[in-house]
Amino acid sequence: MSNRRTVVFSLVGTLAAASVMHASRSATATPVRQAPPDTPKAIVIPGKPPILDFGDGVRVPCDKSAFLTLWEGKTYWLTLGAGRAHYSEQAQGQSVKYASAAMKLLLMTLAIAPDRLEQVDGGGWRLKSRNIKDFVHGAVDLPGNPFWPNNDAFMGFGTTDAPALGSLGFGTLSSMGASGYDITGSWIYVDAFAAYVVFKRDVTLDWVRSHTQVTFD
Repeated sequence: MSNRRTVVFSLVGTLAAASVMHASRSATATPVRQAPPDTPKAIVIPGKPPILDFGDGVRVPCDKSAFLTLWEGKTYWLTLGAGRAHYSEQAQGQSVKYASAAMKLLLMTLAIAPDRLEQVDGGGWRLKSRNIKDFVHGAVDLPGNPFWPNNDAFMGFGTTDAPALGSLGFGTLSSMGASGYDITGSWIYVDAFAAYVVFKRDVTLDWVRSHTQVTFD
């Protein structure tokens, strides 16, 4: 049985390296859209952990530190999310939800209280305290899109070590590779992973400051 860390980033790396992917209809509740041609793409650099190299200094390590981190390229902001559920559509929806939530929290904090974040290797921004209470909380309608939401059904299953945001209720998985019950009668789960991308041509930090309704900071 494979380790979830391997499953997560083997999948994300495969998807990120693809040419152009479609957003998930079930995850977004909107018609499937084709990713813009300048959607960031990555190559996978082998190692422990492997690295997703998006170019221009953006190098995402394939471990749990990739989550709740705002990855900044020259033309975009990027976050990653993971989800788990009994059915693929639900898991994909969760992965997009958590990637989108991470994007909002991190961009609002970077725009309004940047002293709470620190830069990390690979072009990322992360909370200094690691305490979710230190994010700036509020509402902002970002013109972003989820890309590469997919599940790991074709790659095997394992146990989790990388929740994205909050508790996702992960547990032990079966190796059947399909939704339903295994032969022992236990529920199996599908893991899903997504990236959320906001382009800087649409969003600047000044834009975030002027469009955010802060709940508490």
